[in-house]
Amino acid sequence: MPLNFDRLSSGDFFISNGAGFHSIVGAESFEKLVRLDESCVDKDVSDSLRRKLFLTSQSDLQVSLASLASAQSKRLLEGLRFNPTFMIVPTLRCDHSCNYCQVSRASLKAHEYDLAPSKIPQIMALVKKLGQPPYKIEIQGGEPLVRFDLVKDVYAKAVEALGEDYFEMIITTSLSLIDEAVLNWAKPRKVGFSTSLDGSEVVHNKNRILPGNNSHALVVRGVEAINNVLGPGRVATVTTVTKALLKDPESLVRAHLELGLNEMFVRPISPYGFANKRGEAGYSFEEYMDFYDRLLSILVERNREGHPLLEHSGAIHLKRVFNPGFNSYADLKSPSGFLLDCVMFNYDGQIFGSDEARMLQRVLGNVDFSCGSLENFDAESNPLYTKVLTDSMNSIHPGCEQCAYQPFCGTDPCQSISEQGEPIGDKSISTFCNYHKSMFRYLVDRYYSDHDARELLETWHHG
Repeated sequence: MPLNFDRLSSGDFFISNGAGFHSIVGAESFEKLVRLDESCVDKDVSDSLRRKLFLTSQSDLQVSLASLASAQSKRLLEGLRFNPTFMIVPTLRCDHSCNYCQVSRASLKAHEYDLAPSKIPQIMALVKKLGQPPYKIEIQGGEPLVRFDLVKDVYAKAVEALGEDYFEMIITTSLSLIDEAVLNWAKPRKVGFSTSLDGSEVVHNKNRILPGNNSHALVVRGVEAINNVLGPGRVATVTTVTKALLKDPESLVRAHLELGLNEMFVRPISPYGFANKRGEAGYSFEEYMDFYDRLLSILVERNREGHPLLEHSGAIHLKRVFNPGFNSYADLKSPSGFLLDCVMFNYDGQIFGSDEARMLQRVLGNVDFSCGSLENFDAESNPLYTKVLTDSMNSIHPGCEQCAYQPFCGTDPCQSISEQGEPIGDKSISTFCNYHKSMFRYLVDRYYSDHDARELLETWHHG
């Protein structure tokens, strides 16, 4: 039966198929299998490979092919399900000047970069029309708390349009402007916060620049206030790994533990925005994966000591491999999560199929990356959307169709457009491909070769 494979550091082979199944096969058994010789393959192994549609007999061939096609179709239909997060930008203004910021931002004194209050009921009407409960609303920026009044208005209009029990809201913020008024407002509501935490005070302040050089102190104050006033589980962190952090993964773990946080989300520098212009993206994927290897070793040791921590990017990759039904992370979807997983309402009333499309619009102003406006939302009217979604099946992409991790991976057409000028791109030089393939290969290899790591990683993909 059709399969793709990758050789692991142990010499064993990781094999996968379009149904989303995988298995680990020893080198000798793998050589026999590709020669269609099952004579020396253990019966238990052979039976397992048959159940996972890697092997079949001539008499069962048609049934096996139909089962494989059915499983692939089910995965495709699940990927095509329209279930977006609704992102809303109340303002593009921001008090920070972050080195790696991947969106255009405006200064605090700028004008005409705030959402008009009159547009909020229109946004909620479209959210109700396009989505279904429970609705997911994410407040983006700029720094949303610059216009806390608009954030409150968005929530109030969501209650009116959707019902208070049928949506949740996440505010993406640096926490520099969080105060007692914000906390008291959020406490009785289904509101959470997402913030950046880049390790030690020195690294964080270097990355996330405020005039007072106190971004780290403010995020620490903000996380502690949320935990004290709102309780646990109301704030999550994202870490963008810059060159300054590569040397010291321990500082990142320590920064989270000191704040009572046992979850983190770690990612490399984005190819969008200011990082490339300022040289912050100047490290290789080999360097990033060396950092991640040392980070995971620290987390494994903490787990052995009875202090388990969860790293979400690793967990997401593992869930894609071990849980065939897991399909809720937009970056690892084929077809792409573009529009299907996100509807972005910009401050000016324009609507985009992803936050990345909004970024591209600012950089490549001669191309329309929107899917209309509040007055005229119509994704089908923009041929770019049809092309992007049609071309986002990685099973037919050159460089993907024979990759062992293709069934678990996705596509990012906006990143390909940003880097290479078209939505598919050359996978051999693709930032997206290099990162995700490296993560899949590393995590699978570590899972099957390191008992202590496997003990921790199993809790990640079962969670």
